[in-house]
Amino acid sequence: MHCLIDDEGHYIKVHTIIASGEATVVVQRDDVAIKMAIVYKHYTLERVEDNREKIRREQEVWRRIQLNFDTPVEGIVHCLDLPGDTIEMRYMSGGTLSKWLKHRVRPSIELQKRWFRQLAIGLHNLHQRRVIHGDILSRNILLDGSSNVVIADLGASSVMPIDTVMADVVDDYNCSIWTDLCQLGLVFYEIVTGKQTGISLYHGSGSDESVAVFPPRDRFPTLGTRIWARDIIETCWKQGGYGAVGVAGILAKLDEKQGPR
Repeated sequence: MHCLIDDEGHYIKVHTIIASGEATVVVQRDDVAIKMAIVYKHYTLERVEDNREKIRREQEVWRRIQLNFDTPVEGIVHCLDLPGDTIEMRYMSGGTLSKWLKHRVRPSIELQKRWFRQLAIGLHNLHQRRVIHGDILSRNILLDGSSNVVIADLGASSVMPIDTVMADVVDDYNCSIWTDLCQLGLVFYEIVTGKQTGISLYHGSGSDESVAVFPPRDRFPTLGTRIWARDIIETCWKQGGYGAVGVAGILAKLDEKQGPR
């Protein structure tokens, strides 16, 4: 059995692993979650360097988003430090939103609205800093012990020039604020209904599955009239639907829905 090696050359204990992907792994150490490159003893130096380069790329995203490690950005998981080829973040004891929705009762309307607002604020803060997330999924959203949600996993994110007009730009993978909003709408749908749609931006009709494609409306599920967030979700699923205001349009709609139902 092969054992993962951390950034200091020590073997990683399996029970400390929180999450792992193709190139990176997240390990818990006390109240800190540390993201690092996947390294096995049998890996070539080239493969190790490729994985570490993915961490360095994500570090650049964090440097754009969070200028001061002492002050978290609202709606985004708190980055504590970027030592070496690692990313240290606040450990979120509530786990992923995906697991929460699978193993808990349906969240109340009040909690749904709170999550909508927290996620919209987080995505708005990313876009304000000229960052496209590119992978807004329920498994990339974390909860703390008080059931507050934050956006995490910036490994697929792109940093755009600071003077970019975000409504008009796409990154190298055809991701944009509109594909981010589309994915956020899918997360909203999952929160409200408890169902996953199985829709991916990367399973379009083209041959290159690394390029995002905004799906046509007929690929999305029909929204019943009794869904309180129907108009919010529908607008997310319409490319350019929120116009120049972007994610701020969701916050405006949530403000309209405050008060007695």
